[in-house]
Amino acid sequence: MGGRALPSPGPRRRRGPRLDPEALGADLRDFLVLLEAALLDLAGGEGAPPGFDPRVFLAPGLPRVRPLLVVLSARAAVAASEAGQIGHAQTQQVAVAAELLHVAIRLHDAALGRRGGRRRRAARRLIGGAVGLLGGNYLTLRAMELVRHGPTPELLGDLLDALREIGEGHGTAQRVRERDASPAEVLALAESHTGAVFSFACRAGARLSGADRSAILALGRYGRHTGVAWHLAEDIAFLDVNAGEDPATIEERAMEGRPSFVVSLAAARDPAVGQLWRLLGHDPQPEQALDLAQRLRAAGAFAEGRARVAQESWAAQQALAILEPSAPRDALRAIAAGLARGGKAGDQGQL
Repeated sequence: MGGRALPSPGPRRRRGPRLDPEALGADLRDFLVLLEAALLDLAGGEGAPPGFDPRVFLAPGLPRVRPLLVVLSARAAVAASEAGQIGHAQTQQVAVAAELLHVAIRLHDAALGRRGGRRRRAARRLIGGAVGLLGGNYLTLRAMELVRHGPTPELLGDLLDALREIGEGHGTAQRVRERDASPAEVLALAESHTGAVFSFACRAGARLSGADRSAILALGRYGRHTGVAWHLAEDIAFLDVNAGEDPATIEERAMEGRPSFVVSLAAARDPAVGQLWRLLGHDPQPEQALDLAQRLRAAGAFAEGRARVAQESWAAQQALAILEPSAPRDALRAIAAGLARGGKAGDQGQL
């Protein structure tokens, strides 16, 4: 592994679900700003592999949803159990660990992406030939170190459970990378990737507050359903591009090689969809990208995908029913509800 700096990320059109910074309270905004500095320091500071620029894999912009889920889950569980205050330093450590887990998955996925992608080359230079989630991935090890010093040993167990589930999902992703994945396979991948990370973030937050088992399980279910909804909503937003718009997000998604739910739905109805998707993954062409978007729309894939987002959003909101009413619980509900509306998560209420 050489010491040459990796390429800096270029400007990218922001698509997909996002949180509304104006809906966050001042204390949460301040917390997330401080967390951003800690995240960049841990991801790319002392001890990082030579030449690693974390900005290549850390999507720009605030706020980050996974750290926010840690904080809101901790506060919602405290409100439910009256367990007392949560340690600020411990909350920050676990919140950073949740985001590092997300970045580790992005790094791993990039290393396994289709040949020719810039992020794939950068990822492979970073982790060499060891493309397992633990092999050569110091981000995962740093996340484990952070939670190991948490207030309860169950935090590390939760992280290891998430890593095991993510690893199983990677195996499935590899098997379907060069063929048409079924909708059921893509949903399983969404659950084992984004669902597993979101579930860990919410469970970890609940453990920080000393919540009981029922609250921990409920917040874990909320996180899993919200993670799947987030995964699918992002997929739709990247691919639902109209004629006259820049199709770069479609090309980027195809180059990543990550199976798409809406593509899997449409491919079962239009054989040309799968062929176009694979072609774009190897040789992106704007006209073909827009043709793919039109075929997805004509097959009803976007409408069916949004219906599934709404289903997952509703299940997430129902999981919160056992918690006592509180502002943090309402904020979690707003994040899930915002995904079903297709706008900013949480844009209808103060977080």
